[in-house]
Parts: sequence; C-alpha cells; structure tokens
Amino acid sequence: MLAFIFNFGTLEIVLVGIVAVLVFGRNLPAVAVQAAGAVAKMRRSLADLRRQTGIDEELRNVRRTINTAVPDEIRRMDVREIVRRQVEDAARKAEDEGEDEESTAGGSTSSEGDAQAASGETPDPPTTA
Repeated sequence: MLAFIFNFGTLEIVLVGIVAVLVFGRNLPAVAVQAAGAVAKMRRSLADLRRQTGIDEELRNVRRTINTAVPDEIRRMDVREIVRRQVEDAARKAEDEGEDEESTAGGSTSSEGDAQAASGETPDPPTTA
C-alpha cells in the first residue's frame, strides 16, 4: 500500500495539496489530525491482527524450513553468472567451429588452384545458363 503512496511525483503531491486546501479550507488542520489518527488506529489494528493470527511466527518457520532444506551452495549460487559463462562458452565454440570450416574450405580451394597452376592448366570459365 505504501508503494502506491511513494509512486506520486512532486507535481501530483502539490496538486493534491491544492485540492485539499480548496475542499477543506480552514478545516484542513482538523481533517489532517483526524486522518493521522485514523492511520495510527489502522496500524495498531493491523499489528494486533498479526499478533493474534501468529502469521509472523508462521513466516519465520517457513523461512527456517526453506533455509535448512536448501543447501548453502545452492542459495549462494549466482544463476546469472552461470548462464553468462555458458553463453560465452557457446559463442566461443561457435566461433572456433566457424574458423575451422573457413580454414578447411579455404585450404582446399587454394590447393586446387596451386595444382592447376603447377600443371599449366587454365581454369574453366564459369558457365552461365
């Protein structure tokens, strides 16, 4: 709920203040005191509700269970770093394979040209259909 309040910018807060002055006028201080009292009462009620239901203790138990069930190595594992390394390795491997194919293809072409030059043959001109 507080995230909603903190999403307001300066202009929005000023606009709400101007509207409040226009609507409540001289009663604005009394209305502000009543609103603050209502917020404080709501917070106390919420704290009482949490205490009565025991939700905080239950959340602590769940966290404790998860922490004991999951090994420290897994909790400390940085998934982003692992994925980044694997992507880099795959890219490096693809580059290496691409270079190997180029050198293999380039080597056979140049050796064919060398063989033709050594025998004194002229290459056949390309045919067009």
